[in-house]
Amino acid sequence: MNHFAGFTTPVVGGHHAMLRFAEDGRAEPVLGPCGAPRVFPTELEAWKAVTENLLRYFNGHLRRDGETITSARDAAERIFRKGRVIPVEHR
Repeated sequence: MNHFAGFTTPVVGGHHAMLRFAEDGRAEPVLGPCGAPRVFPTELEAWKAVTENLLRYFNGHLRRDGETITSARDAAERIFRKGRVIPVEHR
């Protein structure tokens, strides 16, 4: 259940580009500017939209490079660990 998917579905007038994200649980169509499902004239254009939107999601929402630990997180760790700082070593 915890997976990503992208596919096309034929509809009247063309194809929908469908995307399923791990946190949603069901596939939904790519939406147009008005918020309505966008109908692509060809299956190839729908596949291009699937690829573009999946890459946009992965590069925008799932990136963790350069993440730093903030002072607020350090303070929360001290509260839950009763003031002790537990050293973490990276391998």
